[in-house]
Amino acid sequence: MISIDTLEAHISRFICNEMDLLPEDIDPDLNLGAFGLGSLASTRLIGSLEETFALRLSPTMVFEHPSISRLAEAIAQIAAEQHGGAAHV
Repeated sequence: MISIDTLEAHISRFICNEMDLLPEDIDPDLNLGAFGLGSLASTRLIGSLEETFALRLSPTMVFEHPSISRLAEAIAQIAAEQHGGAAHV
């Protein structure tokens, strides 16, 4: 089971590394576009999440759930479905 907190931390680290931001610059409720995350970086983010957590994710998820918190919640639900169990906060 993958926690929402774990997913938020992974997404935040990815954005910090990709966009050269500091952790204190990250607000999990802001739209991902506010961090400058474009379609190429979004595709890399989805790939990183798939590889790290052994998931199959839609490449459009970043646009369907456009904040760190909303994306993490959606991925936690998918992880629960793909790996069994319930999403964990």
